[in-house]
Amino acid sequence: MVRLNLVSLTKRVPLIQFRKGGLAAANSKPSPSQQISGTAAKLGRPNAYHHCTILASANKLHLGESLVKEPANYISRATASVPSPIRNLVDVNRNVNVPQLLSAVGYEYLRTAATALEDGGSTQTMKQRGFQLINPTEKWFPGIEELRANYSSWDWVIGKTPKFTVEKELEVKGDERGMKLKLNVEVEAGLMSKICLQLPQSEQLVPVVTPLQGQAYNEQNLNAIMGALKLVSTSNMQQAMNGSI
Repeated sequence: MVRLNLVSLTKRVPLIQFRKGGLAAANSKPSPSQQISGTAAKLGRPNAYHHCTILASANKLHLGESLVKEPANYISRATASVPSPIRNLVDVNRNVNVPQLLSAVGYEYLRTAATALEDGGSTQTMKQRGFQLINPTEKWFPGIEELRANYSSWDWVIGKTPKFTVEKELEVKGDERGMKLKLNVEVEAGLMSKICLQLPQSEQLVPVVTPLQGQAYNEQNLNAIMGALKLVSTSNMQQAMNGSI
């Protein structure tokens, strides 16, 4: 019986490239047809975070629906997300399943030295004593509950989101003609810190007074602001704008 590893699992899958060899290999740039889908990293002085996505047998329809975002213009310093074709491992090898993939990933860790990032093969694997089952509880690992609470808190999950701005077109209808405006929302630490309207053919921003300012940015709150503004008549909107100039 031949044990599958990541190399054999991904050998014929152009979506994934599994690389080893330390910094030289990590810094080498893979071709677009070989890189892992959904990969992202954040490097800091004392720590580093990395995540990637490997699709084994995901429902592509549901995946696409979950990634649909509110149609708007997002302004941020973050690297723009680039849509790309996706592919499941089962599309290439129908025998691949999630438990098998987890085992393959685990064996790659067993055969790789943590400090050298070199493939130690079966010799390194024998030193690891196989997979070790653990019980992730406070009794086994004192302090783990505090870590779990920290990494599931608002401050970590949402509050550390980099500052960004959302622009969305809005049409206010009147008796004779409507007025096209642009809603401008600045989001800082996950909260709507500044909400304004941009005048037609102008760079001027008029502040919007709303109890939702300072609240969490999400689709529901954004639509609530849009809905309230659509109820304002064109004449009242024009008077408010003239008073702010």
